[in-house]
Amino acid sequence: MNLQSTLLRCPGCGTVFRGPASVPAHGRVRCGVCSEVFAASEPPQAPPSADADRHSGVPRPAYASPAPAALPGMGPSLLRGALALVLLLVLLGQLLWLGRNRLADLPTLRPLLEAVCERFGCHLPVFRDLQAIHVSDARVTSHPGYADALLAVVALNNSAPLAQPWPRLALVLTGADDTAIAERLFEPAEYLPAQQQADAQFAPGSTVEVRLPLADPGTVAAGFRFTLR
Repeated sequence: MNLQSTLLRCPGCGTVFRGPASVPAHGRVRCGVCSEVFAASEPPQAPPSADADRHSGVPRPAYASPAPAALPGMGPSLLRGALALVLLLVLLGQLLWLGRNRLADLPTLRPLLEAVCERFGCHLPVFRDLQAIHVSDARVTSHPGYADALLAVVALNNSAPLAQPWPRLALVLTGADDTAIAERLFEPAEYLPAQQQADAQFAPGSTVEVRLPLADPGTVAAGFRFTLR
């Protein structure tokens, strides 16, 4: 029997193929895929359903159904990279928060940080650098307008690149052995000239002359020194 013009379907795996040129007397053929032996004269059968495959225990060949297409999305490497980036940003944010006091003292970053804090409602620490305020032209002389009084004169210069609060000014009168015999601490409101009283901060690069009248302690005072606090 010539079955070359007949399509046969294997009942085991569902493979459809053209029949052979000659069929043995018993009329049975063997599937070249799953080796199932079946009658060549049987009409083609519907392929087994997925439920039938599960209950029959016969594995379906890999090519019986198309491989599922890969779903779009993040692969493992991309997911790990995104997670690492998030952790890096969190770490960077923590470092910036912990070092905000030092960063706020940098003139190049201070305006940017002030803008950020204005946007998010945070507060920067007040910039203060006493080492950038220089004391110069300091002298103590007899007061020209009052008897038994001294006049202390000193110039303060803010060399910092940013404005900062006015410092407190301490004047110490010393004896011959440089020991302190009198000391007075002046607040900004006590030593600032009238034209600077309205200035809330010491502007960068500016200089102010301070004139302080003092009671004359007598000949025990041999020297003096100014310090900032």
